[in-house]
Amino acid sequence: MRFFKLAVISLIIIFLLFTCIGLFLPSSVTVTRKEFINASADSVRFYTNNIYHWKYWLNGVDTNYKLSTAENATIKLGSYTISVLKNTPENIATSWNAKNTKDRVCHIQLDDSEPNVTTIYMSFQQHLSWLPWDRLGGMLHDEVIGPSIQASLEKLKEVVEKTSN
Repeated sequence: MRFFKLAVISLIIIFLLFTCIGLFLPSSVTVTRKEFINASADSVRFYTNNIYHWKYWLNGVDTNYKLSTAENATIKLGSYTISVLKNTPENIATSWNAKNTKDRVCHIQLDDSEPNVTTIYMSFQQHLSWLPWDRLGGMLHDEVIGPSIQASLEKLKEVVEKTSN
């Protein structure tokens, strides 16, 4: 019985310790990547500002892609439902919703300040709960999501440069 009490008290102390450490970590995580595309912003905008064209470049969309017939533009990508929050020529913001996960917001920004070169920034932002494993796991978002974002941007660059030449 004494060993059981010691084990329970130890687990509670470890949980409280990790919770305190987790509270010092950021409550949201943002993963950002950029790519330079040798094409006009209008050529890039054709693929980025209409989520129905994401199937040509977004990683994973070509295999699990479903369109919505709803008035607001949405697509299904695996377990995620992606819906447009804001769509301007320079910025498109989308919400990525899935069961049992916090919503993610994706921003795609275009910068065409250089002639015939468009810089595209793609970022995912996710708010984290107060739970220690959620906050500690947030440190891995860059390694988990980053390569997928980079692969998508590289595919977008390939598609846009091929079609604009």
